[in-house]
Amino acid sequence: MTILPLLVSLAAQLLVSFAFMAVIGIIAGVQAGMEGITDAWEITEYVSEAVMDSVTVSILLYHLAALAGFGLWYYFGTGKPRPKPVSPRKVFTGKCLIVSLVGGFGMCVAASGLLSLAEVAAPDIVAKYEELMEIAGLGTDPITIIASVLIAPIGEEILCRGVIFHYAGKVVEGMRSRKAAFWIANSLQALMFGIMHGNLVQGSYAFLLGLGLGWLRMRYRSLYPGMLAHFAINFSSTFLLGFLFMGAPQTLPTYVLMLAAGIFVTVGLMWWDQDREASL
Repeated sequence: MTILPLLVSLAAQLLVSFAFMAVIGIIAGVQAGMEGITDAWEITEYVSEAVMDSVTVSILLYHLAALAGFGLWYYFGTGKPRPKPVSPRKVFTGKCLIVSLVGGFGMCVAASGLLSLAEVAAPDIVAKYEELMEIAGLGTDPITIIASVLIAPIGEEILCRGVIFHYAGKVVEGMRSRKAAFWIANSLQALMFGIMHGNLVQGSYAFLLGLGLGWLRMRYRSLYPGMLAHFAINFSSTFLLGFLFMGAPQTLPTYVLMLAAGIFVTVGLMWWDQDREASL
């Protein structure tokens, strides 16, 4: 059951993508005919261009479907008593806001430094990853921003730190050490989070981010702080890091400093906020 939500997520991504692309392809083919295009090669190019231009829309549709589907699964399918909606006001104390927002930024800086170091160590692998991101059409257009910055943090937290974490907790149920049980379950859900991203580079740093987001889930007994931190990660990656480090030299010491600074901020906040004993 810990793996099943991941498989459902991957299947849903393929299903939504193929179904939407098929519809777009049919519409583009009809439009090509209406415009008097009869050459098979020109029709193929016309359809292919229309499909590629619609990739970001299919990503948005998947995130909307995942938000609804996994939201229902989390509420109705994770056993009784069902998770009761808690008011964000009860969760977001001043300290929680600082830990979530600043911690999310710290995790983003650390992930960016790690990615830059990976580019130095394995440039071919990172180049393929960047090519994949370019093919996927990910950028800063409004649809991508809505999907990745606003909706994905909610849906992915419900899926990974909600549904998957619930079942991962069942795996370690009965262990004597509550801390060991938590970190094993946390590693399982973070692993699923990494695999969900579908490539080695993004999956590797997503696993590390998943550990931090899982810690927030444990610390506050709520998905809200993780959603806020996830938003801070995606927002920082999309808008802030390029601006903040625009004048920084693209050298190995810079990347090491970014990684160290991000880890220092994140771990420091976790130490500062360790008021409760780790448990599921």
